[in-house]
Amino acid sequence: MKVSVVVPTFNSASTLEKCLASIKSNDTQYAYEIIVVDAGSSDGSVEIARKYADKVFIVETKPPRINRNLGVANADGDIVCFTDSDCLVPQNWIDCLTEGLLRLNERESQAVGVGGGNAPLLEDPSFMEMAIAKTMRSPLVSFKARNLATYGVEQEVIHNPPVNSAYFRWAINEVGGFQEEHGYGGEDLELDAKLNRQGYKLYYLPEITVLHGHPSTFTSFLKRMYRHGAARIRVGRKFRKYLGFRHLGPLFLCIMTFLPPLILIPLSMGLANGAYVSLRERKASSLSLVSLLTVAFYVSYGLGEISAIVRGKSWA
Repeated sequence: MKVSVVVPTFNSASTLEKCLASIKSNDTQYAYEIIVVDAGSSDGSVEIARKYADKVFIVETKPPRINRNLGVANADGDIVCFTDSDCLVPQNWIDCLTEGLLRLNERESQAVGVGGGNAPLLEDPSFMEMAIAKTMRSPLVSFKARNLATYGVEQEVIHNPPVNSAYFRWAINEVGGFQEEHGYGGEDLELDAKLNRQGYKLYYLPEITVLHGHPSTFTSFLKRMYRHGAARIRVGRKFRKYLGFRHLGPLFLCIMTFLPPLILIPLSMGLANGAYVSLRERKASSLSLVSLLTVAFYVSYGLGEISAIVRGKSWA
């Protein structure tokens, strides 16, 4: 049994070396390879990748996009593990994912993918970076999103984010891989949706957690939330199971911010979320910034959803 680890990169030199070193430090019983797929970095990411990875591919696209499919296509492993270049994985990461997937598949042949949780990677964070991490995981922003959720027990899920996941390579290939033609956002969600549609199952493993970086600036936070909002509508249009009422909450709250006196609703929710986080963390200084970030999330994510609705099926 061989395992392939696929890591997509783009201008991630500041985090990539620690990510790859954490993978290399795994004490595993399985033969494995590291595959890095770079989107045309100009910051030295490729040189770092070549120090650690067994295979490095460079695919320049405009705009740059994640290309995990190329990694899968060149993988020798029966199982493919995924993480991102801004993540740190524990030393038992490969074994936990691989053994969990094999065990569940032996019990239930439809089980083809597993994943775990992720926690914020905060190394000497700025005040803004810390506030963004706390805001993204707060109840009035996360809305129980799977990419931020952690569970106490092993359970079936409909999505495992590729910061901490593993699949049988044959299953990925059977459904056509990740849907990457739209660039960043939703390609992983659509892979899991296609697997679910074929009757396959995904599971969450509570025993394995990776550290994952979050946006460190206000602008990068807004851009990421916009992409997530657009991706949710695009995937939800194809797979209704992946678009619930809670996913449309930011859209309605976004509209309210431009409709006085309805603007009081998102502003009140932002203040409530800021108060919750500041009380939980016992840091009153975070109240105003978390409140602002909460409202900014509603606007940016909601605008992403609106843009996808306006583009219609031509963008599906």
